[in-house]
Amino acid sequence: MGKIKMKTKLTTVLLTACLALSLSACSTMKGANIKYKSQRTIDDTHPRATLIIGTSDLVDNILITNVKVAKVGLLSRAGIDVQNLTDNRYTLEYKFVWRDKQGFEIDASNVWHRFVLTPRKIKSFQSVGKKQEAYSIQFTVRFPDDLYIESDRLDREAKPFFD
Repeated sequence: MGKIKMKTKLTTVLLTACLALSLSACSTMKGANIKYKSQRTIDDTHPRATLIIGTSDLVDNILITNVKVAKVGLLSRAGIDVQNLTDNRYTLEYKFVWRDKQGFEIDASNVWHRFVLTPRKIKSFQSVGKKQEAYSIQFTVRFPDDLYIESDRLDREAKPFFD
């Protein structure tokens, strides 16, 4: 009778351990919303950087790579490459946001920087955190969200009034 109880307990312990391992294996995506991770618009695999492709049309067309974050004296510096994987020319914009170790924004500049990415080329970007608390970065690339660009395009497509 003692051997049967021992086998039952051992089986229960093993089943519990297997269940716990299988449940923990289901949540391999950390940090970002799973929907956006599956669309590959957010990459938070680097321990000190979150990389965001802000326009889903750019997925598979550009690559954000070669992330480096290091200390320079008392401040942190980050470097990132953006590569065009296509034969298209893109006018894009990027933004660095610095965060502290707890993940809070510390350099809340809302300035987007425009750049041109020619076919098959790599463009490098750098930023220095303005405060000693700067620890990690969020780097976003997107198509420009500019009312003037959109209105200029619409003007060109519109037919002239006096023809």
